[in-house]
Amino acid sequence: MISKTLLLSSVSALLLAAGTAQAQSGALPERPAATASEGASAPDASEDQGEIVVYGSGRVRQEQTVTKAAIDILPPGSSPLKAVSRLPGVALQSSDPFGSYELGTRLSVRGFNQSQMGYTLDGVPLGDMFYNGHNGLHVSRAIAAENIARVDVSQGAGSLAIASTSNLGGNLEFVSRAPSETIGGEIAGTYGMYDTVHLYGRIDSGLLSTGTLISVSGVYHDADKWKGFGKQTDRKINGKVVQRIGDATLTGWLNYSLHKERNYADLSPATLDRIGYDLDFLRPDFDTAVLLSQVSANQTAAAARRALPFPTAGVVFPSPYTNVNDTYYDSGGFRKDWLGALTLNVPVADWLDLGATYYHHYDRGSGGIYTPAAFSPDGFPLSVRTTEYGINRDGGIARATARLGAHTFQIGYWHEDNDATTDRSYYAVSQTNRPDVTDLLKSPFRSDFLTDLTTVTNQFFVSDSWQLSDALTIAGGFKGARVENGITTTFGTPFINGKIAAKDWFQPQIGATWRVGRQEFFANYAENMRAYISSFRGPFGTTQVGFEAIRGVLKPETSRTVEGGWRFNAGPLRGVLAVYDVKFENRLLAAFSGANILGNPSVLQNVGSVTSRGVEVAATYRVMPRLSLIGSYSYNDSTYDDDTVNGTATVRTKGVRTVDTPAHLAKGEINYDDGSLFGNLAGGYTSRRNVTYTGDVTVDGYVLVDAALGYRFPADGPLAGLELQINAANLLDKRYIAALGSGQFFNTAASLNNTLQAGSPRQVFGTIRKRF
Repeated sequence: MISKTLLLSSVSALLLAAGTAQAQSGALPERPAATASEGASAPDASEDQGEIVVYGSGRVRQEQTVTKAAIDILPPGSSPLKAVSRLPGVALQSSDPFGSYELGTRLSVRGFNQSQMGYTLDGVPLGDMFYNGHNGLHVSRAIAAENIARVDVSQGAGSLAIASTSNLGGNLEFVSRAPSETIGGEIAGTYGMYDTVHLYGRIDSGLLSTGTLISVSGVYHDADKWKGFGKQTDRKINGKVVQRIGDATLTGWLNYSLHKERNYADLSPATLDRIGYDLDFLRPDFDTAVLLSQVSANQTAAAARRALPFPTAGVVFPSPYTNVNDTYYDSGGFRKDWLGALTLNVPVADWLDLGATYYHHYDRGSGGIYTPAAFSPDGFPLSVRTTEYGINRDGGIARATARLGAHTFQIGYWHEDNDATTDRSYYAVSQTNRPDVTDLLKSPFRSDFLTDLTTVTNQFFVSDSWQLSDALTIAGGFKGARVENGITTTFGTPFINGKIAAKDWFQPQIGATWRVGRQEFFANYAENMRAYISSFRGPFGTTQVGFEAIRGVLKPETSRTVEGGWRFNAGPLRGVLAVYDVKFENRLLAAFSGANILGNPSVLQNVGSVTSRGVEVAATYRVMPRLSLIGSYSYNDSTYDDDTVNGTATVRTKGVRTVDTPAHLAKGEINYDDGSLFGNLAGGYTSRRNVTYTGDVTVDGYVLVDAALGYRFPADGPLAGLELQINAANLLDKRYIAALGSGQFFNTAASLNNTLQAGSPRQVFGTIRKRF
């Protein structure tokens, strides 16, 4: 309550300052003032005009910007993560061609996985973007990709100013499009294979007499799964208002998302060999799903020398299945989100800028699966098990930038209160009652647990960028954070109550850039901490006894990053070469605290460290104004530094490459755009990846090729503003394993279960777009 009062007071003070600024100026600025980033100079817009990738000129760390052009060339409906995946060090796998199927999409950068990075939208934190959400939402739900202006990507240390407590690795900062100053809009329709329909519409008010800019847009997306039954659906509404108040700018936006997805079945090496890539959930074959459960129950009874509960089903699984867990009847998810923010930026004086943001996020969601492990109350051999989520978070960010001589000082503070819920429930199934797993179900017959989860975040940063000369800039500072996680179990097992906190008030960062002609060299050192998570993936995934045992000794994960590089500029050839050394310490892993047969609980433990070293190179060669070539190569050596102990067993992981981390990534693309005809041909190689912690199971590397071709009608003709585009994803129809760890990671081949996702086959889409 105190923090909210302080935030409101800050906003009131800024409004007063804005009013004073308006009275002094008596005129509207041409556009909202940009906020400087610590340790950076603004990129040269004239040099970067029309580029797909901008290589971070002036930044003291490895950083690139992906522009809107990179998003526009993708199949409509694609996640902006697809555009980011062209960058060095970035690995993205997805089971669908759009990268928007959350359960089957995995992002990793320099060996850090998706939940170990930081994400924001217009400065508002998106949490760690993990599927079992507890502190945010995936960017694919936060905003329509068509409304993103750019994505700023830091592969290494990340910015001091970013509102994130998960960024052990880098960060992705998504920036939305501003409403246009001229009245206009856009409508687009896409149709493609597997009955894909994607519709997008946007209207911009232009600059009104009140100094107001407004944009409203919407998305309708339906796509059948490429195997099995069901579809992925998306509905979005995005609205944004920019109000000029003298030299100040007040920006408000509100985004709504309704996302439903039918899951693709997880695979294992065994099911791949026996059944193949096309294995999926059984729906609409309900009879086979029932039979698999009945046979499993009969086998259990026969082993115990009891009467068979389903005598007509027998004790042999129908071919090609050999296990009740080979597949299930159906699985899916539901997410409804409201995300909004209000930001005031005030240039108080030539040397001082102030800003404040208030944001709110509401989420309601569920993930469900038909399970044979729990029968319905009447003895029917299936039920629907759900994990149901709720998020209600409010936060505020205040910041100030002061330019004093050769110094640019920044200071900022972020506070967030997050009240979340995670419940596990079961719903009855019968021959005539088959609940839809993409709906929010009601009236469970059983609940395993009902929990209330809290996260209170306080973080600040202080930084200084000191320009010693036109050639040399040194930037440094530090951030501090304290994040307290709490759980209250209102029902069920495990019954856990308590709080745990992670804090580190000094996480330093220092770097420098040195210009030599058109060349630029940079170096950076940074330390980061990842807070615990209010989730059963975190310290609450145990019993009360287990929680009490770790509460006083558990340490939050930390990272130390050293990187340096050369940004080269040889006229038509521009790019970056970087090297890095990262130490990831206090790695957390759930493991048994003793012999499992004794009933010892599985608890979160610090299990050692990871060392990552590598090199990244990326370049753009402008052959001519209409033709450019983009390429990148990354080598990453990321290994566990220690063996781990699970119960009484030692797991030999020391020196083993980390799971889901390719050693080699190579990407290349050709881009052509003469103003009318445009196209893109892009290919990427991902090398072999470990599936198990010991590395005794791997998946092969693969090459994917995508293509796009389009035409814009002449601006002075009768079809002005009309545009046609065709996209082909996985052009060569490669069969490959995409996401790993969808069913968690395992120690060895002996313990491995279904945890692989097959990649999408070739898909082709056509789009017609009209801008006006």
